Order: sequence, then C-alpha cells, then structure tokens
Amino acid sequence: MQRHDLAWIDPQAGFTALTPQAEARLRAWLQARLPVVIARRDPATDGDQLRLGVPLPLAEQRQRLALRAPRGAVLRHAPPPSLQAVLETCSGSWRAALHALHQHCSGRGLAPRVFGSHGWQAVTGREYVHPGSDLDLLWEVDDQHAATAICTLLQHWESVHRLRADGELRFAGGQAVNWREYASDAPRVLVKADAACWLATRDALGADACADRRQPA
Repeated sequence: MQRHDLAWIDPQAGFTALTPQAEARLRAWLQARLPVVIARRDPATDGDQLRLGVPLPLAEQRQRLALRAPRGAVLRHAPPPSLQAVLETCSGSWRAALHALHQHCSGRGLAPRVFGSHGWQAVTGREYVHPGSDLDLLWEVDDQHAATAICTLLQHWESVHRLRADGELRFAGGQAVNWREYASDAPRVLVKADAACWLATRDALGADACADRRQPA
C-alpha cells in the first residue's frame, strides 16, 4: 500500500481517531463500507500502523478526518480511480476537458490516477466537486524525460481549458513531487514518500537516498 491508495477497513477492527470528537463519524463511515485514503506515515508516532484519512463531502463542509489503524484491519485496497473512471461520472464543463485530457494520455500511453475531489466523488457517489475544485492527478514516471513531458502536457491542457490541474509525479521508490514544483526553476523540490519527506535535486529523484532528508511535520 502506498500514499493515495484507497483502503476498505473492517468496521469491527479497532482504530484510533486522530481528529478530536470524530470517532463516531469515522465509525459510521467505515460501517457504510466507504474507503479511506492511505496517508504519509510518521514512524515515530504511528509505528507499524497505517495513517489514514477521510475527506468528507461538501454536505459536511469538506472536513478532513484522520485515523490510525493496524494493517490487519484492511479488507482490500486499490489505487485511486483511473481518469477514464472519473470521466464516466463527471458532468458540466469538466467533462469535455477531461475527455480531451484522456485522449491525450491514451495517445501517449499514459494512465494517470485521480485523487482529490474528483476521485472521491467517483468512488463514493457523494458530491465533492465544487466550482473551485482542481483536478488532482497521480502520474507514475520512470525518468526525468517522462516527467518533463507530462508537465508540458498539463501546461498545455490548462492553457486550453482554463482549468487547474494539481497532483504529483511519482518516481521509483514511491518518491513523489508536485508536478508544478517540478516544472518550476526551483533548484530543489520537496519529495514526499510513504513515511518521510525531504528536499532533493531533480537528478536525485528515484534514487535510494536523497540529500537533506527530513521527517514530516
């Protein structure tokens, strides 16, 4: 299981609510057989347990809940939904824009996953997308050439459709960086992994070790 993966938790298993006064709502969420998202784990406080998140829908003011659960409580897990799956559930101005992006990706052999509001709306059937929503995309990349090509694609898509794409480029070893930061002229970028984050040069992405490694705040 990696960051951004969705997990379905046994509602009978024990969990720890990390958001104050959220235990009852979290229990109801799990009993409804709705997924949680795998978050970045802090080994110092989480140990071997999973750090998980639940972003509530618009009807509940988009509140973000956090919890911790043992790995054995996971009934199943899956990556975020595909762009194709999200396209089938969206409507309005987003539909044409996502269709165009899907065509571009298909022609290049790219298969981004969708998280954030669009992903949660597709998975749960609840309303998450609002006028200010971004399109959050997770791209698996092999090297800097592929990462640069994706950045160019997204910049073009944004300029044509006047919508905003957010998300991450994930290199080998689960090392992910925000695509917009990668496309900038910053000498180093913030790398996020499953249990840590640190600053690194682009050349170091995907390597076993990066300079200035630091634990998450």
